[in-house]
Amino acid sequence: MITKIELSPLKNKRYRVTMDDGEHYDFGFKDPVTGRFGDTFVDNHSLTKRENYRNRHLGNKIEKILISNLIPSPSVFSYWILWGPYTSIKKNIEFLNNEWKEKYLAKK
Repeated sequence: MITKIELSPLKNKRYRVTMDDGEHYDFGFKDPVTGRFGDTFVDNHSLTKRENYRNRHLGNKIEKILISNLIPSPSVFSYWILWGPYTSIKKNIEFLNNEWKEKYLAKK
């Protein structure tokens, strides 16, 4: 479960999420020269750009496994938080946390 999100201290990443086990992941593009963030669904609300992003990243076999299986990784966090079903980062985190709950409670 994600317990915290903040700006990443890395010069080329946008955000850092911290998980309930203490692990953290940096994700999302930030131009190291200009400091500008990449343009994502939470920024532009473009359904077409979201679909293009999702198709492009699901076309990568490794990313598809990570995303489909909800394995914590920069790929998963970009896909579900920046390009998720909502235009709100907070709602996308809630959605992803609920998906993890369902997935892991189903195994018990």
